[in-house]
Amino acid sequence: MNTELGIVVAGVSTIYGRAVVRWAAAEAHARHAELRLVTAQPAAAVPDRYLPNDVATAHRAAAVRLLADLAGEMATGWPGVIVTTDLATGPPAAVLRAAAEEADLLVVGADDASPFTEAISGSVPGDLLTTSPCPLAVVPRREWTASTALPASAPVVVALDESTISHAALAYGYAAAARTGRPLTVVRCVTAGSFDQAAATAQARLLIAFGELYPDVAVSTEVEPGDPRHVLVAASRRAALLVLGSRGRGRLASSLFGSVSRDLIRRSGCPVVIARTQPAPVALCS
Repeated sequence: MNTELGIVVAGVSTIYGRAVVRWAAAEAHARHAELRLVTAQPAAAVPDRYLPNDVATAHRAAAVRLLADLAGEMATGWPGVIVTTDLATGPPAAVLRAAAEEADLLVVGADDASPFTEAISGSVPGDLLTTSPCPLAVVPRREWTASTALPASAPVVVALDESTISHAALAYGYAAAARTGRPLTVVRCVTAGSFDQAAATAQARLLIAFGELYPDVAVSTEVEPGDPRHVLVAASRRAALLVLGSRGRGRLASSLFGSVSRDLIRRSGCPVVIARTQPAPVALCS
């Protein structure tokens, strides 16, 4: 990873429009990072190989123009942000995964694939959910107000459960709240019969530790019973950002067994970050 200048990679697609790239540009600006716009041109399918070469050339030229247009717009909108572009050949998820190897954040747009459709034909954000080498941000296509238009009170929401992934989600959430000046709301989802006092105590100690690292972040905590899907979708309607961890299940298994993360990247009312990368350990208060 580039230690001198961070990198935010944004997946560019005509399907997702400019909302994804604008959100990524704002993140790059807040992080003082490079913004790298990446798009994929799939390799020609067998029937397409018999088309005239000028068809493939035209498709590539259109992609180049789109990247150049977006790069110019982002550089104007966020002065000081270094914007670079990359057009690669290959499946979109594979191209973005490779581009994210040295990145601090990968940003893509949500799609509308149903769990059944995703299980059969796949989904780019669904694939990257468990394979991205860095934290993954998924920006919704609908029902979302840009963060610049949200009230200052709209919080960064971190969802906790009783697994070991809470550390990464909390680290990302605290850092995001500190960068944006927003409050942080920690939502602990508790299903019937699942309350674990030892886990609750460990998470309370972790909150104290992060609070010492980020003393200026205003933090509130909520314990919410019920299905985490419904609880967190409701929380996303009032949030600027929702931060989750990921258990890293495979695409088919997660679709069939109802991964909370997969459900939220389809239904969330705000951008969702999947904080898979584990940060350096934080010393807990004894």
